[in-house]
Amino acid sequence: MSGRLAVVVPAFRAAATIERSVRSVFAQPLVRAQVLVVVDDDEGTTEKVLSSLAQPELRVLTNPRNLGAQESRNRGLAAIDAEYVMFLDSDDFLMGDLLNGLAAALARGGDVAFGPWLLYDEPGNYAERRLESYVSAADLLAKWLVRRRWTPPCAVLWRTEFLRAIGGWDEGVRRNQDGALVCKAALAGARLNHSNRGCGVYVQHDSPLRVSRSRSTFRDLITVSEKLLIQPSQAIGDAERQQIFGDYFIWLAEGAFRRGDLQEGRFALRRGRELGGRYRTGSPLNKLGAAVLGLERYRRLLDSRKRP
Repeated sequence: MSGRLAVVVPAFRAAATIERSVRSVFAQPLVRAQVLVVVDDDEGTTEKVLSSLAQPELRVLTNPRNLGAQESRNRGLAAIDAEYVMFLDSDDFLMGDLLNGLAAALARGGDVAFGPWLLYDEPGNYAERRLESYVSAADLLAKWLVRRRWTPPCAVLWRTEFLRAIGGWDEGVRRNQDGALVCKAALAGARLNHSNRGCGVYVQHDSPLRVSRSRSTFRDLITVSEKLLIQPSQAIGDAERQQIFGDYFIWLAEGAFRRGDLQEGRFALRRGRELGGRYRTGSPLNKLGAAVLGLERYRRLLDSRKRP
């Protein structure tokens, strides 16, 4: 697939949403993107839906077996011949002139560009528009990991050559896959740019396929963080990087204690303290309580007050 811009869509049991996603790309003004859908199941229903679109810029690549989202994305990355690439989840879609704005941002000098996005809670019929700005590698890591000011793949455009140079997606990651990639890119010295045009729509809905709430993937967050801590980088100093990841480990510990995962929480808390991390999220009262009582004890106190 050749052209200036390509959109790779990993699709697993996506027959219900894939048409909306693909049509939203072809509806983008001022740019004609190639779309490569990488089908990662053997049901055949997704291919059937796509066959009705009849677009010359659409190509479908079906995996020989279920490979997972990360390997599917990398298969797509290897198969395209385009200057820029976006990875669009099969239930998300694009609005306005997002792609043209992001491509213009990369053309001004950038390896990755971030645009506006809409958090759409489908069951709750709630939407919130967000636009984040990252001025440096340290700023990106702090906002993405600690302050939770991230940008989903549907609002991120990559320079293909740069993405391939840093090794693409980490196929061993099951959770926060895009965060692992973006943080790796920032540490590798990616030139960051931004656009305020259009919107990527990040759809949240109840699904048994979601892994973000799974306790079994918690250790993935730890493993990825440890890899990023030792990644060679001239974009951010070691001391500043350790401080950010220390804060992130403390945040992970708080979440584990909230779920009742004491062993995981204690591990993350210990690692965070080793790196000089502090509890930096929540209200001033929460921060004070965690500082005085200790994070685990304070979390238990809050939970006991919620019980009838």
